[in-house]
Amino acid sequence: MSQPKQNGKLLSLEEAATALGYTVKGLRKIVDRSRARAHGARTRGPTIKFFQTTRGAPIRFRPEWIEEFIVDHTVDPDEGMAPQQRNGKKKPVSEIEAELLNL
Repeated sequence: MSQPKQNGKLLSLEEAATALGYTVKGLRKIVDRSRARAHGARTRGPTIKFFQTTRGAPIRFRPEWIEEFIVDHTVDPDEGMAPQQRNGKKKPVSEIEAELLNL
């Protein structure tokens, strides 16, 4: 798999899809959702920044937009945990959580 050019040039839809591990069709769906959200539609699912001069023109991405998409959609299971929860057994942070976990 070839790596996209990271020298400030815009990436094609194909290059961006490869960099993200998506199919072209899958990334195009995200672009369509992003376009709909930009026009005020309520959408669900990930969106991504892209550049397109006119409808039908090639879709392009800046490398930093690809990086931003990755950061925005990275799941870190340790993020948001209290320090005491990171080292050892998780402790419920509230009575409601304890009740939900049947502890």
